[in-house]
Amino acid sequence: MTFLGKSVSSALMRAGVLVCGLTPAANATLPPEAEAVRKYILESDYPEVLQGTHYRTRIENLIIADVDNDGRNDVTVQFLPHYRQSATVVFYRVSESTEVTRVVEGLAPGPLQAISGDFLDSHVLGLGVDFSIADSQGSAEAGDTARKLALGHFGGLVAYASFFHADARAGKGAFIDLTHIQDLPESRSCESFEFSRTREIAVGKLKGRNQNYLAAWVGNEIYIYLIRAFRDDGLLDKKSWVRRAPSGFQGFKPGKGLAYVTASGIEETLDLETESE
Repeated sequence: MTFLGKSVSSALMRAGVLVCGLTPAANATLPPEAEAVRKYILESDYPEVLQGTHYRTRIENLIIADVDNDGRNDVTVQFLPHYRQSATVVFYRVSESTEVTRVVEGLAPGPLQAISGDFLDSHVLGLGVDFSIADSQGSAEAGDTARKLALGHFGGLVAYASFFHADARAGKGAFIDLTHIQDLPESRSCESFEFSRTREIAVGKLKGRNQNYLAAWVGNEIYIYLIRAFRDDGLLDKKSWVRRAPSGFQGFKPGKGLAYVTASGIEETLDLETESE
């Protein structure tokens, strides 16, 4: 596993990734997977392009690790988005020939938050729409049909339990599945909330387990994902849990998977503690 650091760490700069720019620092060389993803983002699939505007890419963390346990390293990127309805965690697959494919489904860990005013809204630009499919919204078949149709016409799609959000961003399609969140407005629209900010991500093995997991630190909780596979249609075959952050948690140790230092100064490895899917 290769850890390229958080936006506030010197590790990120030493690795040659500039916050907001994803540009190699002078005389620095990125690992080949990270360099391939950098070129792909800048040249082929720039994030959050609406009305032709390319905001500077804001990357807070980049990890090279086998997140889906298929024996090949992937690149997991933690973004600080510009728009409310954008994923904070995005996955990139890199082939032996360094060909990059962005996984269509990204993640937005954490509860929905009240509007802070820190993010842009595609609705204000006239490029976002919220819609529902009546009583069939909860049907897996209806949801799949709506997703395929929407991604055929819109660049971005978020699925909630009672409605969808779609926007006209450019690119190869981006999807977020938030159908597990039940505390939604009766208006069936996303005008009153935004996603949580992800404080940190890490990839590694949980205590007593042999597979790699993705952990996302949000507020005082840690969202844990087992990515079983990247499906052929670009979605995630995943399972998730939420647990409270350990007492005195200050983040994961750089480059050491899901290890952290306890309040008493002892190095520990994250476990599931109490499970809640």
